[in-house]
Amino acid sequence: MLRDFFVGMTWVVAVVYFLSGTQDLIYDIGAYWLRFWRQFTYRQKPRLTLERLRAREQQRIAVMVPAWNEGEVVASMVDNIIKRVEYDNYSIFVGTYPNDAATQGCVDRLAKEYPQIIKVVTARPGPTTKADCLHNVLASIRAFEEANGVNYDIILMHDAEDWVHPQEFLLHNYLIPQIDVVQIPILPFPSPWYKWVHWIYADEFSENHMKDVPVREKISGFVPYAGTGTGFSRKVIEYLADEHDGHVFNESSMTEDYSMSKKIREAGLRSVFVNVVLGDDDSPWWKPLCQRPMFISNWSYFPMDWTRSVRQKSRWIIGISLQEWEQTGWDGNWLMKENFVKDRKVFVAAFASFLGYFILLYQIIYVLGYLEWVPFRLLPTLTKGDSLTNLVTFCTFFMMLRITQRIVWVGLTYGLAAGLMAVPRLIVGNVLNGLASLRALKVFADSRSGKAAVRWDNTLHLEGIGDMGAPSQRKETIVLQGIPIDQVMAGLVSADPKRIVNALRVIRAETSERDRAEVVACMRNLVTHKDLGVRAALAQSLGKLLWSELTPTLFHLLNDKESAVIVNAARALFARPRIGALLEHAFTACNFRAVEALIRVIEQDRRRQRNVFELIGREQLLVTRMRVLGVSPILRKRYLKFIDASNIDARSTQATLNFDNPMPETI
Repeated sequence: MLRDFFVGMTWVVAVVYFLSGTQDLIYDIGAYWLRFWRQFTYRQKPRLTLERLRAREQQRIAVMVPAWNEGEVVASMVDNIIKRVEYDNYSIFVGTYPNDAATQGCVDRLAKEYPQIIKVVTARPGPTTKADCLHNVLASIRAFEEANGVNYDIILMHDAEDWVHPQEFLLHNYLIPQIDVVQIPILPFPSPWYKWVHWIYADEFSENHMKDVPVREKISGFVPYAGTGTGFSRKVIEYLADEHDGHVFNESSMTEDYSMSKKIREAGLRSVFVNVVLGDDDSPWWKPLCQRPMFISNWSYFPMDWTRSVRQKSRWIIGISLQEWEQTGWDGNWLMKENFVKDRKVFVAAFASFLGYFILLYQIIYVLGYLEWVPFRLLPTLTKGDSLTNLVTFCTFFMMLRITQRIVWVGLTYGLAAGLMAVPRLIVGNVLNGLASLRALKVFADSRSGKAAVRWDNTLHLEGIGDMGAPSQRKETIVLQGIPIDQVMAGLVSADPKRIVNALRVIRAETSERDRAEVVACMRNLVTHKDLGVRAALAQSLGKLLWSELTPTLFHLLNDKESAVIVNAARALFARPRIGALLEHAFTACNFRAVEALIRVIEQDRRRQRNVFELIGREQLLVTRMRVLGVSPILRKRYLKFIDASNIDARSTQATLNFDNPMPETI
């Protein structure tokens, strides 16, 4: 009876291992093929560098940081951003609770010193859910915009315990709004080797974010967000608010970030996982990523004890494997269903691993009896040549493959020693995940029976904030007043790109007519300058120099080959007078990249959208209307709402544009 029981258990575990291992093998092959394909495809293309990141005009970023009982931790995190992040145009909105005086006090002290910090106090006492806190923060962002007449182009999510990379904001700024959502890797800090619980997170995140997530993006376009290090274009935030009655985040889920990623994927919006080492990195090829300063990632400490780790992992299992299953089922195409299997199998695989150790123990006792090292013998569960033995053989192959992959990807991130130590940590990780699965079942059952409400099961961050050793950023201050025009001219004709960029920044709109003609002539000569930074700075300067003589220069830059220059020029176009005529000409004469950039810029700002909608009706901008409404479904939907609210006859619009068959080929 004991043998038959373990035979049945072995069949169950082996089938789970085989199916799971087959899926993981596909991702292994995909990861190596993706790395080979990128090396082959991008070899002739320029790498992403600091120069390219800095060439992009800085959009306004709102950083959302929810904090419950995170006083000293969030203070260190915010201080790191202000002192070390290379960016100027941002604000940090810290969500606190009315019954959390310690966190409020820390934020208040920082807000007195740094104007970038804005404290948000939620309407309800905590803990509620993380999504509820984020909704309060988002409401505060909108109120701040209305009060100050500004617009935040990028909404960036971070946790209170994060160490933010100095170039992270530049990366989000460079990619958005061309990309709708940008997720960077989330990795645990390197720690002493004996902190096994913390290293389990490092092992799992290394394999997940270095291997699995990039493959998932390429296969299905689905990028599971991490809830931190995630940058959203304003278009995405407003779209979710429109489609879900203002509920951008799912308050009924413990993993609102994962729920959000599904909604955005279903809407057809584009998310990317950016795993990049900037081209400025001069480290040798064998150096692990954690020692490369130009590897842009988000770092933090994870729990180092069993109790907090089980609580945190059970929350992830509840949100991803149980709540999402309950709320959305298996809706989606077969590629999305494959993603659901990968995410939800964690619950089953953890139990199978847990049971596998009992099977292993049975086999060890059987061998000891066979060798007569114990005074009894168990009956064998495996017989040579039978189906179960063959299946176990396949599972053994998959197990060795999993061990090898864990060594490779942990070694790539943390070094060879850490990769080898990941092998014994696999056993500890399986036990930990099994216990988390058991707790997840109990907590979920309690929530369904009404014994406990879904709340923010926040993990206490007793380890504080780590440090990856980045230097403080020196903020350069450029004096805009009192610079003689002859120095400006000397800078514009200089052979040094840095001098040219500085000269472009200090040109004043009040320049006299005589000097203005010379400045314009010099600026026109810069449109073909070989340096990307010069052309990008020239495009940016045209947003403040509204001289009509420079309009042809602006259109020349709209057709540049570099995306940073194009987007800078697109933003500058909306700052100029007679925008209606300029838009009509741009949508008529510019190439598809310029058209796309202009539409992306419009999508980012509600005020700008209303101005364009009014111009379309008032000035009869037919080409602009066809481009804007034909290319962007979001703008088309908002335009119909706009004309309904304005009591405008929509028949002319319907007659000139077929909404059922828009014209993507026009760009």
